[in-house]
Amino acid sequence: MTTELGFKEVMSRWATGISVITTTYNDEWRGFTANSFASVSIDPLLISMSVSKTVNTLEYLQGSGVFAVNILRKSQKDWGMRFAGMIPEFADNRFAGLDISLSENGCPLLPDVLGWLDCKVYQEIDLGASIMFLGQVTGAYYADGEPLVYWHRQWGEFKPQD
Repeated sequence: MTTELGFKEVMSRWATGISVITTTYNDEWRGFTANSFASVSIDPLLISMSVSKTVNTLEYLQGSGVFAVNILRKSQKDWGMRFAGMIPEFADNRFAGLDISLSENGCPLLPDVLGWLDCKVYQEIDLGASIMFLGQVTGAYYADGEPLVYWHRQWGEFKPQD
């Protein structure tokens, strides 16, 4: 087994939440599904997320300097798939039919998510095939509920213990 294949297999076994990253640039909204999102610092409030250089939203993120992280509920699997480009009828407009509100930074916020973070780009780090963005959190919202989880290349839910 190659190191790259081994790496991918190990990382597929790391359970993570599913989020939709949104941004706006020149009055146009863009969004994509991501699980490469993490808390980095509490002072300043920073998160990180990585974006492949092949994702067409990259130029919007770099141009606007703002983004929001929308953390999906277990019932929002279709939204995760929609923003991952897995539902062809939403290829032209992934926001179609959703009751979108806007963050203070002007980023689209999905309705009824578990939480969102509104961010300004703090730093970009070129990592070869992707760009890591450090985002300074300027706004936050959270609600109770159960997350949509990604594990071993599957989308699912977390079953809390009683």
